Amino acid sequence: MEDSCCVCSVETAKYRCPRCRLRYCSLECCTRHKGDLLEEHDDNLDAVPLQKLMLLGKSEELKEVLLNTHLQQLLVALDQAENKDQALKKYMQEPLFVEFADKCLSLVDAEEKENLFPKR
Repeated sequence: MEDSCCVCSVETAKYRCPRCRLRYCSLECCTRHKGDLLEEHDDNLDAVPLQKLMLLGKSEELKEVLLNTHLQQLLVALDQAENKDQALKKYMQEPLFVEFADKCLSLVDAEEKENLFPKR
């Protein structure tokens, strides 16, 4: 069974939103969907800027943690989950996932702290 568009619910969804993974059918519905996302997340103070996210890809320590196949399975399942908030709450009970999340946060926070208290 083919999925219908998350915006118009009429047409068959051919594309997937890279941000939330919901499916839509056309450029028009994509534009409307992006507008809805912006309205929902305007006040989201927890958003991490792309520049800081790029730091994660440079971390050898994080790359080592990501070699764990169980963690890989958890991340894939989280990415594919319909209700990401609920899945995230579930995975935050897994010590391995918590270690991964802490490592990510420490890398992003370290950059921020470095900017607040520059080394002399």
